[in-house]
Amino acid sequence: MRNDWQDQDEQPKTRADYRREQERAEQDFQERDRKRVEVEKEYARTHGRSMPEDGVDDHQRISPAEQKQQRLGRQLNWTIVWLVVLIVIVYLILFLVD
Repeated sequence: MRNDWQDQDEQPKTRADYRREQERAEQDFQERDRKRVEVEKEYARTHGRSMPEDGVDDHQRISPAEQKQQRLGRQLNWTIVWLVVLIVIVYLILFLVD
């Protein structure tokens, strides 16, 4: 014996249904995010902390992973420069020493 709700789950969703579901999920997320920001600001006010301005967001700050990536990039660049210098020195020694 099948229930009506089981039949709905087995039928494929149309694109319109999927879009409506995605839009609803996005709206729910935006509402939750707005409420979260309000609660955080209220908490900051009651506990005497300052919240970052709307212009300066956590997403604009460099994350530790990005800092590490930048540091490793600089180290790699310097390593390449030193290797090129050492290769040039070795070639000079090989050509100048008979």
